[in-house]
Amino acid sequence: MGPRPRGRIMLFLASILAACAAPAETPAWTRIDLPGAELHATADCDGLWYVVGATRDPAGATRPAAWTSPDAVTWQRVRFTPDPASQYGPQNVISAVACAAGRVVMLGSASGGAHGNPRVSTWRRLPDGSMAENTAPFETYGGDTAVDVAHLSAGPAGFAMAGTRSSGAAAWLSPDGARFTLFENAPGLAGPSVGRDVVPLPDGRWAVVGGRDDRAAAWYSRDGRRWTAADLPSGGSDWSELHRAARDGDDVVAVGPRGTAFGVWRLHAGVWTDLGVFGGAPTGVQSLAVAGDRLIAVAGGLWLSTDGKSWQQRTVPVTPLAATGRDHTLLVVTAGAAWRSTL
Repeated sequence: MGPRPRGRIMLFLASILAACAAPAETPAWTRIDLPGAELHATADCDGLWYVVGATRDPAGATRPAAWTSPDAVTWQRVRFTPDPASQYGPQNVISAVACAAGRVVMLGSASGGAHGNPRVSTWRRLPDGSMAENTAPFETYGGDTAVDVAHLSAGPAGFAMAGTRSSGAAAWLSPDGARFTLFENAPGLAGPSVGRDVVPLPDGRWAVVGGRDDRAAAWYSRDGRRWTAADLPSGGSDWSELHRAARDGDDVVAVGPRGTAFGVWRLHAGVWTDLGVFGGAPTGVQSLAVAGDRLIAVAGGLWLSTDGKSWQQRTVPVTPLAATGRDHTLLVVTAGAAWRSTL
């Protein structure tokens, strides 16, 4: 004898509740093996995926390395041509890649000198698809006032890098990615500040993001010579700093550690808004990308959001170092491989 009508109704309601409470199925991951790869960053450049880093020979020596793919399935290795006079270019580990208007530029470094400080190089893509090291005076990235070159970005005005010198936050600008000009000790930017990333604004200016006086900070400039500080919500009394920023349409989204979590800020119509926090025990934000209506952050794990306020963590087989996306494809790099999944 089957259950009575009331019993059938209760069973039906229970099944609905169970279905609603069931966790969403985690999309599968496909491992992409690239022989000898030590990966650090990835980008979607005008319909061509890039993953970048280095290879290491049996003796431990590194060489700059990158791979490209039109579909994130079939990959081709990129050839690097160091400057013949460069001592550290042939040893570079590529840490960032950016592209705009058909140009591709990479940022790399190798430890060197008596104190093992990073020796920085930039690279530009040639018409044949290979990467050529740019020549630069030592003081452009090194010298007595050097601290670090943190990250690379691209926009309609060219390329920019953010970092820190002994005078505080600094920027490097280039119209074509072949030669960068350092702007250090610049009015409005220098001081008790650090530069972590840079992003193009819709009006043609650059925005450097980082921190000043233990608070998240941003500065704007068109030419790098003079900078205007932005007014950011402090996020309360907790220490905070912006580590990565990305364009989201005409807006900018920035993410960084804030107290014991990660904070999120959005720049819309010239006004920064505090969107709240996610995650916990932050150590730093490695990457931030926008793919359609998704924000993709690597910050103590892989996180996805559609509005910057609510974030969901996506499980990755290995600790992620950077991520980006296009259409419905999600691409993540880990230390020894790239991984493909769906958004």
